[in-house]
Parts: sequence; structure tokens; C-alpha cells
Amino acid sequence: MPISVYRYALPLTKEKVIDGVAVRRRHGFYVNIDGYWGEVAPPINADITATETELLAACQRLEQGLEPGATLPWVRFGLGCALAPLTASPAPSLPLLEGEREPIIRAWRCRRVHPTQAWLTLTGDGQFDAGLVRELSLLVPGLRLVLDAGGRLSEAQLVELWRHTGGRATDWLLDPGASAADTQRLARQHGWPVALSADRCGGDVPAVFEGLKALVLRPSLLGEPARCRQLANSAKAQGLQVMLAGNLESGLGHHHIAQLAGELTPESTAQLDGLRYLLHSGVNTEGQPQAQNLTLIYGPACL
Repeated sequence: MPISVYRYALPLTKEKVIDGVAVRRRHGFYVNIDGYWGEVAPPINADITATETELLAACQRLEQGLEPGATLPWVRFGLGCALAPLTASPAPSLPLLEGEREPIIRAWRCRRVHPTQAWLTLTGDGQFDAGLVRELSLLVPGLRLVLDAGGRLSEAQLVELWRHTGGRATDWLLDPGASAADTQRLARQHGWPVALSADRCGGDVPAVFEGLKALVLRPSLLGEPARCRQLANSAKAQGLQVMLAGNLESGLGHHHIAQLAGELTPESTAQLDGLRYLLHSGVNTEGQPQAQNLTLIYGPACL
């Protein structure tokens, strides 16, 4: 099977701090297998060299008729999308709200049609976060929010937030604890409706506990699409809601995650608004990677 691998480096609109790392460019890989594309978008703090080494070794095994043998989830996701192309219609994206208050409120006031659900990244400033929740819910009566704590906030910060909002307009508090066990303790102690990210639970469905409402799947951090299907079905069987989310992939990866969400959660949205942080999506109007952004590192032309 013909295989080509390309390295990309896409500039951000401005420097952004992600997981403690100042990011100016998004680095990753595209793989083309028999004419079908997949994206390998490692976490910002991952070793890009180790990712490239594993990806190229997996491609060599595939050309020899062997299983790819990849262990890194983001490599498995990219290869999986190229080997078994997704066909479902993409799910719509949930608005991502983060940053300064005034631009968020100004943008929402200018909307002709307001979404009924949005994803709000918490800052840890209880009064700021609670004020934003209050203003948004006044602008859009009935608005429901996913409040993303990301395991970054202290219990005191979260208690202050809840004291100011009382859970107003909140569907779930995502990852309030630094671990699944911490989140379970906080939910039990404070009665918060919580959601967990599967990649923070060892890539598996956690044991259901009181207050646990949903499981968030970030496919590029979990593995091939088949693994995501398994997790989604297991979570639904236990009565949990499921939402898919991106991890700052390019336009190709975002489209694949949207397709997977369209298949697994056709009744809901996915959180894919992070694409706006890239100066350009890396793909053309047909959704194919743009050659001028790529460096070929594996394939016939490299021989």
C-alpha cells in the first residue's frame, strides 16, 4: 500500500499558553494511505521526535503487511482514520468561550442566533467566572454551559464559583479534580454535577458515581476510532452522556472528530471551536491538506 507522511507547522493567531507551554505554532503530521488522509496531532507537551519515530516505524510495518503496532494514542488515531475512513456527517461544534470578558459578551450580543449550549473555560477567579455565567444566561435565557475546570482549580476556587452561581445555567462541571478520584470526592462532598475526560481516567470509562453526568472523549488522545466507539457505547450503557472534543488539531483532524461525533452522538454537538486559534486550518476547501504547509518525510519521493 502506498504511504506518505508529511510534517506540518501551522502558526497560531497569537501566542497561547497550553498546559504551561507557550505555543506559537502547532506541530503535527499528516499520513496518506492509499489516498486516504489521517492526522497525528500530539499533545503540546509531547515529544514530537518520539511521535515521528513511532509513526514512521508503524508505516514501515504497514508496508510490510504487518499490524502498525503503534502505542501512542495520537498515532493510532491518525492511522486509524486513514486505514478506515469515516463516513458520517459531521456534528456541529459547540462554541468555546475563553479569554477576556468584554470580547465574549460583545460577540454574543452581536449574534443573530444564539446557541443553547456552550463550553466555558474557567479562569479560577470565582467572581469573574460567575459574573460571566450570569451575563451569558441573562443574554440567552435557557442557556446551558459546560464549565471546564481542567483539573487546574483548587477546591476553594470552585466552592467560591458555586457560591456565586448556585449551579446556574450549568450542565456539568468538567474535571474539577486533579484526578478521577478527586472529582468523585468533590461531587460527593458538594453535590456538583460533574463530567470527566476519558483521557484523565486512564483512557477508560470510570466507575459511575453520584453526580457523574457525562464522559468527554478527545479522540486524538484516546486512540483509533474503534476505541472511541467502544468507550462511547460503554458510557452510554451506564447512563452517561457523551461529548467529543478536539485537542487543537488542524482542519483535517477536526473534520474527522466531527464525523466521529456525528456517528457516535448524532443528537448533540462536539467541542471543536479550538480551530479558531490557528491562523489557517491547514486544509483547502475540499478538506485536503495544503501542500505549501507540508514537509514530506516518508514516501516514494523520499527513497
